[in-house]
Amino acid sequence: MPLRTVALGISEGLLVFTALLLACRAGAGQHLAWTPTTYGQVGVVGSVILLCMCCLDFYEPRVTSHQAHSLSRMMQAMGLTMLIIAALPHAWLRVRIDLATVLFGMLLVGAVLTTSRYLFAELAMRPTLAEPAVVWGSGPLAASIIRELHRRPDIGIRVLGIVDHADHADAGDTFAGVRYLGPPEVIWTMAESGQARRIIIAIGERRGCLPVERLMAVKAAGLSVEDGTELYEELTGKVWLGAFSISVLLFSRRLRTSSVKLFLNRSFSFFFAVIALIIASPVMLITAVLIRLDSDGPAILQQTRVGENGRHFTLFKFRSMKVGADRAGTLAPATRDDPRCTRVGKWIRRFRLDEMPQLFNILKGDMYFVGPRPFVPDQEASLVRQIPYYRQRWAVRPGATGWAQVHRGYCSSIEDNADKLSYDLFYIKNVSMGLDLVTLLKTFKILLLGRGGR
Repeated sequence: MPLRTVALGISEGLLVFTALLLACRAGAGQHLAWTPTTYGQVGVVGSVILLCMCCLDFYEPRVTSHQAHSLSRMMQAMGLTMLIIAALPHAWLRVRIDLATVLFGMLLVGAVLTTSRYLFAELAMRPTLAEPAVVWGSGPLAASIIRELHRRPDIGIRVLGIVDHADHADAGDTFAGVRYLGPPEVIWTMAESGQARRIIIAIGERRGCLPVERLMAVKAAGLSVEDGTELYEELTGKVWLGAFSISVLLFSRRLRTSSVKLFLNRSFSFFFAVIALIIASPVMLITAVLIRLDSDGPAILQQTRVGENGRHFTLFKFRSMKVGADRAGTLAPATRDDPRCTRVGKWIRRFRLDEMPQLFNILKGDMYFVGPRPFVPDQEASLVRQIPYYRQRWAVRPGATGWAQVHRGYCSSIEDNADKLSYDLFYIKNVSMGLDLVTLLKTFKILLLGRGGR
């Protein structure tokens, strides 16, 4: 997440609580007593507003960069907040929430957030406040980086153009919407004059092509020199498969497995799986009964999946399709409004309830909460033959949810699966408790809003 967006989130959080305090002041006038009850009311309402904003992707790039999206999400957040406030057990909270004050506070919060988003969009789009950069390269990686930077004004990088050894007609040619500035030698002139403050190296073959000494000199002078593949990962959350090699994982410090790390992962997974099973057991029981009443066949399916190091294991999930739906051959991915789904199956797939029995797989140690999604052996064998480095997904234990799952939907082609692999490899390369936590938070939002289910 860019520093600009972090600063926006902190400032808007302060604005929300300030606006609610002002609403309390205006509602009570001179008779307002700043008691713990008053601060408790502001704290509860403000926290619910911020939670709703986060759940509705209020700080996602596509929202922060477009005022229309921000306005619609803000209205949804305000409406959802009112519903939650009305449903809260006020006696249990020991906080009296005055409806008139809350309504006025909502109007005030809406006004300050609308102003905040307008100012942020205006400042983010100003070229003078973005760091001028030059991209070295004219291949697919360079084009992808330029597109992402154009799409993400919140990053604060403005691409002046590209330099390359490629044969262009003249210096006025364009590439991915930016000008061709000339051969790489123009970088030194732009660096000395202060026109460029960042160089992004996005060429395919670097061996013998980079003037390392000259680049070190401009870096020492204050210019930022960035690896294009690393920047692409920061912008997209996935690796660039065109420049990926097994050495990336071989030398990854985060991928190192130790007995202490294994013990902690296993302990956390076991503990939280037990807690989740206790909480979800009534829902699981009702779901199993509904499946049995709706159609013939078992409530829970057992499927062979490929796990860590290519080991096969049995995965449990609620049956959402008719018995014999895949008799013709291998398991086919679900499609939108899939005719194979039962009536109950359509609903449990929409809210991912069919995945709940995988808690037993986590208890057994076959899976973690977060990791690459395990698939059936036939599908995995086919993808290994067609997609380079696909086998590396097996380097870590699979998960009930994963970095690829929260960014990509169902895959129906080799290209889709290759793109999903790029997210999995990013996760494997950067595996950490922090990344797991972010994945779980994104999963919670998907489950809460019922997104992407088929």
